[in-house]
Amino acid sequence: MTSKVYYGSPRQSRLDAKESLPAKLDLILEKLNVRERVKDETVAIKIHSGNNLGYSTVHPLFVRRLVKAVVDGGGRPFITDVDWDVRGAESRGYTAEVIGCPSYPSAGVGERYRDTHTEHPYKSIKEWHVAGMIEDASFLINFAHAKGHPSCGYGGAIKNLALGCMTGPTRGAMHDVMHH
Repeated sequence: MTSKVYYGSPRQSRLDAKESLPAKLDLILEKLNVRERVKDETVAIKIHSGNNLGYSTVHPLFVRRLVKAVVDGGGRPFITDVDWDVRGAESRGYTAEVIGCPSYPSAGVGERYRDTHTEHPYKSIKEWHVAGMIEDASFLINFAHAKGHPSCGYGGAIKNLALGCMTGPTRGAMHDVMHH
């Protein structure tokens, strides 16, 4: 199965706001029909909001443009990430006033809001604890970025969902599965 990939080049052919990356994101959101797809949906926008001094994140300006597209389409968006990254996210610019919607820990404060799934055990993992806010959303947007990672070398869209939408014990078990 092939997927379309949309790319907004950072190159500008002329000095014009329509040539900027935020304007190119708007064009991509149009091509993806985001506004038409989110009407009456509760939309979880899964991002990585950074941690402590973490600066390798999607800039809040781009998050705001995505949030605006969801709101314009009649969706009810919220930003979500793991508990300890959402705590302190305001120091990196992710406030409701800046991005246009609230931010919530994906599994609640203390990562106790989760749904347990046992249908697909894998090696040492018998239970999958999926973040409750992810389960509750009727629509999910994965707004990931590429970044370095100390154990796998690279993190991106798959890691943002596969680990970022699970609770701590499941994330730990997923990291440990290579030792099983």
